[in-house]
Parts: sequence; C-alpha cells; structure tokens
Amino acid sequence: MTKIYEILGIPFGFVISLFYALTGNYILSIFCLLLIVRVCLLPSAIKQQKSVAMQQRLQPKLRRIREKYGNDQQKIQMETQELYQREGYSAMGGGCLPMLIQLPVMLGLYQVNLHPFSWILKIPDSVVEQLKTLGIALGTNTYEKSTYRAELTALMNWDKLDLSSVSGLTQEHIDKVELFISRFKFLGLNLAQTPDFKHFDIFWIIPIVSGVIALATSIYSLQRQKKTNPDMAKNPSMGCMMLTTPIMQIYFAFLFPISIGIYIIMSSALSFVQMIILNHVYEPKKVLAKAMIEETIYRRSKEEYTKKINKFKQN
Repeated sequence: MTKIYEILGIPFGFVISLFYALTGNYILSIFCLLLIVRVCLLPSAIKQQKSVAMQQRLQPKLRRIREKYGNDQQKIQMETQELYQREGYSAMGGGCLPMLIQLPVMLGLYQVNLHPFSWILKIPDSVVEQLKTLGIALGTNTYEKSTYRAELTALMNWDKLDLSSVSGLTQEHIDKVELFISRFKFLGLNLAQTPDFKHFDIFWIIPIVSGVIALATSIYSLQRQKKTNPDMAKNPSMGCMMLTTPIMQIYFAFLFPISIGIYIIMSSALSFVQMIILNHVYEPKKVLAKAMIEETIYRRSKEEYTKKINKFKQN
C-alpha cells in the first residue's frame, strides 16, 4: 500500500519541485498546484451552478408530481427520473468531482512532504539512502523510525546528523537543504508538524481555520439552496451535510502535516470565493432567462423550417 501512495505522489512531486525551483517558496508552490487543480475543476463547478438553475426550473413540475401521486414514493421516483431524462438534467450536477479529487491531491502532497530530498531538492539516491539511515537512527518512536518517513525525520533533525559520514554529500547539497529548511515554514510554523489532537497548541489554528471556512461555505450553500430549492433545503440530510463537511475537514487537518492543512484552507477559501462569483455570473434567473430565449429561438427556427418544407412539398 505504501508503494501505491508513493507512486501517487510522484507527479505531485514533479509539479511541486518545478514550482519550488521557480518561486523558492514551498507554500507558494502548493498554491500554484491548487490553481491548476481549481482550473481543471472549473468546468465542473460551472456545470454544477447551471444545474442549480435547472433544478429551480423543474420545481413546479416536481411539485405537481408529488401532489399527483401522494405517498406512492416508487411512482414519484420513477416519474421524477423520467422528467430528468426529458429535460436533460443530472441530479449529480458534477458536484461529487471536487470531493473525489481532493483526497488523492492531499495524499499526493503528503507523499511530497515525506520525500523532500528526493522529489524536491533532487539529491542523488545514494546520498538520500544514507540520510534516511541517519534519520531512522535519530527517530524517537516507531512512527519516526519508519522507513517511509525517514527522509522527513532526517530533515527535521538535520542539525543533529553526522554529515561527515555521508558519502557523496557536497556543500552544494548541504546549502540546498539548509535553504529549504529555512523556507519550510509558514508564519513561523514548521510545515512538517502535524497538529496533535490530544495536546492543544499553536498548530490547532490550522484545523480551526479549516473548519470555520468549511462551515461558512456550507451555510452559504444552504442559504442558496433555500432560495432555489426550498423543499430540498428542508430535508434533514442537508443539515447533516452542513455539519459533516466541516468535521471531515477538521479531521483531515489533524491527520496530515500542516502543509496539507494549509492546502485544505486555501482550497476551501478559493472554492468559497469561486462559488460566490459563479453564483453571481450564473445566477439562476439569468441562466433560466437565457435558456428560455434559446428555446424560443430554436422553436421558432424549427417552425420556420417546417413551414418551408411544407411549402416546398405543396409546390
């Protein structure tokens, strides 16, 4: 399983190392990766926003179906699916894609975090293996002594390593590592540190901020849902989802080093801003009005075409 995670991290390691070489800033490198991810997800976000407008348009028809079939849930579901098919509407609306992509990105960044010498600083493998051996020797517990974490342990204990015993380690390598260590921080916080759920300290700020942004996003989504789909907003599952998302983000922020927690914060904040912008640009009333105009133009052109065909046949 560890090998699978490492393979997942290789492309992210290439991207982060490229941006780090360009910017000289680890957090800025993560932000550049985030921008790439958000751009790739933008079509899905636009589709989801348009889906909200379509959902609002279908509400009267869905209400009539519920009124017609009463408590016959099977019939209601069947008629609802047929309505969706006729209207070309997907209940998923592309909304699951961002969540599906988020986890592999976090796992990939976590692997990059564990391989600073190999994937970011491009130190020769023979030298890295010796540094890993020294790192394992300095580990204070089973977690720090594990092979998969050896590079990060060596980085965090760099000033304690016997560098003179490492064959092939040049002064250029040492300078690169020490410069990286000085930049592997955010507001003075070591990016390799993982918040400890059992002990309250300054690192708790990452999970807290992550949870607050996720909660704000959920509240905004719920308020928007009340305007576009009041019936759905009354569903108890909506309230449950509003709490589940912040809890999951807080959990992940405690599970991973704060470099990944900062990625979660930046991703959530950017997603929130994007949601507000798209809600304005693709405001349901505007989307519906445009759709009605396009349908009217299509219908009239079809009528004109039919008239021409009939006239041609008569002649």
